[in-house]
Amino acid sequence: MSCPNHSGGDSCGVCPECNKMQKLIHPDMHFAFPVNVTAKLSEGKKPVSDNFISIWRELVTTNPYFTEDILSRELGIEDKVGTISVAEAKEILSKMNMRAYEGENKYMIIWLPERMTTEAANKLLKIVEEPFPKTYFFFISQSPEKVITTIRSRCLSINLLPLDSSLISGKPSPYFPLFSQILFDCISKDLTHLLLQNESFLSLGREKQKEFCRWSETFLRKILMVKKGLPALAAVSEEEKETVFSLSGKLPEPFFEKAFTHLENARSSIESNVNAKMVFCNLTNLLFVSI
Repeated sequence: MSCPNHSGGDSCGVCPECNKMQKLIHPDMHFAFPVNVTAKLSEGKKPVSDNFISIWRELVTTNPYFTEDILSRELGIEDKVGTISVAEAKEILSKMNMRAYEGENKYMIIWLPERMTTEAANKLLKIVEEPFPKTYFFFISQSPEKVITTIRSRCLSINLLPLDSSLISGKPSPYFPLFSQILFDCISKDLTHLLLQNESFLSLGREKQKEFCRWSETFLRKILMVKKGLPALAAVSEEEKETVFSLSGKLPEPFFEKAFTHLENARSSIESNVNAKMVFCNLTNLLFVSI
């Protein structure tokens, strides 16, 4: 959109404009993403995206498939929930009210708008509904249904296809041994050993506890795909293969829907700062009785 030499529906990739875009340093391209107070912030600085922009650029350029949990770790807010706040909304308005430095277009890329507070959304509503000429907002969401309705209803929605499995690392997750053992304990009806697993959860920070729930949902999906005779859709790594195929033969099909619900409820409870020991004790109990 900013390349002066574009042709065939794409940019040239080599001009000064393209180079700045690729390095994420173009003065008319701005970013907002969930942040929070952290020790990495200099004294007196607000928790807004510009104060973490060097971390953001490095992460995006080196690992474009990063997750919210990875960003939280890089920012140093593992035990907090990142938000797009009113202070961030004021920064966005200030940038979008200025003239473009180069060319004519201005861009605001907001990553995870579902983390935007109601107050921030209300502050941005008018400019999103009626942006200035040649001013573009891009909202990149993993859960568009959680984006505040007043913002979502004013956007053109474009759904992106999942990544090719060849782009995803086949390395097993650190949560693989823990969740696999939980499932085998449920199958063998070993409630005592199952409840002892709760200590493992408590050693994780809140962001990792949420990450565990999300990863476990993905792992259950792999088992379900294999159970349904669709291993090509499961993207199972070599390290996971034996365990996934074993569990697919032992877990009853009704279990999966219940387990997905229990894991999502646990993740939501952790996000709402419910006591982790209570959450995971409840989770393991519910998984146990769901088989």
